[in-house]
This record gives sequence, structure tokens and C-alpha cells, in this order.
Amino acid sequence: MLDGQRLSIRELLDDIAVLPFLAEKRLVVVDTVPKCSREEVQLLTTVIHPSVVLLFCDAKPDKRTTGVKELLTIAQVKDFVILKGKSLSQWIANYAQTQTASIDPAAIDLLIEFLGEDMELLSQEIDKLSLYAAARKIVREDVELMTLPSDEGIVWRMTDLLSEGSRIEALKYAKRIQERGGDAYGLWAILLSFLKNIVLVRAAVDGGITSSKDIADKTSVHIFALRSLLPYAKRVSSSHLQTFLTWAVRADRDLKTGIIRATDEAPQEIAVLVDQFIMHAP
Repeated sequence: MLDGQRLSIRELLDDIAVLPFLAEKRLVVVDTVPKCSREEVQLLTTVIHPSVVLLFCDAKPDKRTTGVKELLTIAQVKDFVILKGKSLSQWIANYAQTQTASIDPAAIDLLIEFLGEDMELLSQEIDKLSLYAAARKIVREDVELMTLPSDEGIVWRMTDLLSEGSRIEALKYAKRIQERGGDAYGLWAILLSFLKNIVLVRAAVDGGITSSKDIADKTSVHIFALRSLLPYAKRVSSSHLQTFLTWAVRADRDLKTGIIRATDEAPQEIAVLVDQFIMHAP
């Protein structure tokens, strides 16, 4: 595994010219295409050992550079698109079949709600649920019993609910997370992160930035989250947002300084903060 941002072509040439040791093949994975010229890319093809496989992983290679242009002409290029919506649900159903199992649509929906869209995490959970359900279909009750929500899944679901203004559903969701062993402190941190993102996105909109990609680049807010956050940030009142931000900062300060008393053994006060945030969010 090599870091392309810190890698020179000379170093890469040395790594791919090496005969595999005690193995039939040697896999060299480079995270991000390093800066290179057309001639340097051409040199890769002459230096690489026949038993070495060279893999570049880059979500956004700079296709304006001569090196990347040349690489795209000689390499096998494959895109691995993150599945969403019906495509993701169908993939889950198909993957369950490969584990000689079947899964109910309601269970699929809850699994996505708990774990988000991380397909590797979803596949691991389906493996576990398949063993648990044995020969019968995986149902929603199995997911509720066996699956713990991931932080990412909680973030996506809470973001969607708050952006839609679904306060009652958000309260129920927060309560369900805590009943299943979730941490009220963790929920509070997620809510503060949601508020931070709303402030950043609203500031970008007020600054005249309209493209989701440009907002994501400027604020570092995940572009997938902007599907919910951007419409919400555009319609929220600036004065309401500022008032709520002041309240949240004060509450977090009081929590950290002990004015609000909450412990793992007695989390009632921070649980109340979570409810207050959900009910009064702009």
C-alpha cells in the first residue's frame, strides 16, 4: 500500500520492478495517482515485473494532466459507484441470496437505516443475520435484535429526519437508539455536528455558492449529506439559526463544565438535551 500524494515515480518504479517473494503475484496498491508525466507513465509499462499487479485507487483523478491522460489509455479502468435507494436494496437482497438466505424488504429498510450505505459493513451484517436466521427469511425483528446502528447510519438518518422537520420521528429514533445501548453523549455529538454543517452550508449559500460540489469542496460537508442539508439550509431563518446556535453552544459548555450534570450511570440530563435539540432545532 502506497500513498500517491507522497510517492515519487522513481520510488514506484522500484516497487513494481521487484519479483514477488514466496507468492505467485505481488499487488501494489497506490492510493491517489501521483504527479507524473506522460513519459513516466509509459516507463511504468516497461519496468513493471510480469508477476506484479499495479492498482491505482483515485475517486477524482485529474484528467487534465498528461500523466493521467496517458494512464487512462493503457490501464483497465473500473468504476465502483456507491449504490443508493432501490439499487442498494436490490443489492442487499441479491447478496443475501449468495449466503443462501432471503431478506424481507422491511428488514432491508431497517438495515440501511441502522448502518447507512457502507456496502462492506452491510455485507458483514447480512453474513451474521444469515447465520442467525438459518433456513428462514431474515425479518425486521432479526435486525432489531442483532444489529447495532453505526455512527454513520445514525448521522444519515438523523440528518434526514431533522432536515424534513420530522421532529416526532427524530425523537422516537433517538429513544430507540438509546434503548438499544446507544450513547446519549454520542447522539449529542452527532446533533452538534449536524448543526455545524447547517451553519457551514448556510454561510456558503449566503456567500453566493450554489453548486453542491462547490459547497462540499468549500465546507468539507459530505456531498451526499447535501441532498438533505442544502434545501434545509436554504429555507431556515438566519435569525432562528443564530439563536439556536447560541443555545447549543451554551448547553455544550455547561455540559463540559459540569453545570449540566450527566454521567454514564445517570444520563438523564444529557438525554433531555438531546430531546430539546430535536424539538427546538430551526
